[in-house]
Amino acid sequence: MTEKHSLLKNRDGAALLEFVFCFPILFVLFLFAMQFAYIMITWQVVHYSAYMGARSAMTVNNLQRKSRAENVVKRILAAVSASPSDSREAGDRAADKYIKLDGWGRLPNTKYLDQQVDVDIPLLDIDPRGVKCTVKFKMFLHVPVAGRIISFFAKDKKTEEESKWQEKLDGQSYALNPALLSQYANELEVKGDKDKLKYPYITLTSSCVIPIPYATKFYPLTK
Repeated sequence: MTEKHSLLKNRDGAALLEFVFCFPILFVLFLFAMQFAYIMITWQVVHYSAYMGARSAMTVNNLQRKSRAENVVKRILAAVSASPSDSREAGDRAADKYIKLDGWGRLPNTKYLDQQVDVDIPLLDIDPRGVKCTVKFKMFLHVPVAGRIISFFAKDKKTEEESKWQEKLDGQSYALNPALLSQYANELEVKGDKDKLKYPYITLTSSCVIPIPYATKFYPLTK
């Protein structure tokens, strides 16, 4: 009786068992915290690029606004492009006008910058408040596990099968299994060295309106 009682009170290995159960959950939470931190930093840069795009477009006429804003926006977002593949070859970089910094060099990991950035400025003066610049940036999610899960839930257009998965996850009918969700992640298809590659991403959108203190639509076209 005494031996059985002591066996029940034996706690050897309890700490190890608790660690085995808790560590995977804590590690996944840590990965999510890292990915959300990157997203928040990038969103701030996207918002700043929209502001600077509208500000630069304000100084030229209607026909030149979009091209002027694109140059400024891509130059800013090149710092957070984080393209998955990069090398010293010119083909693996964006144009120098976006990534070359005087006295520093070229920003790395910018191969897919043109595919990531979309700038929209109305050709006509639709908004009476001033020039409106909308920037959409496809941010690559590099953090394992967390990136693919976030990209799945951020996907706008889901297929019927993906919508069913969403309903099951919302209803907690299935566990949140990253291995199962990876095939439904929101992915950007890019051209690699040999094959086409797919990377999970989310689209960060920001708009900014800058009031025009003087008329620019009558400016002559510059050469």
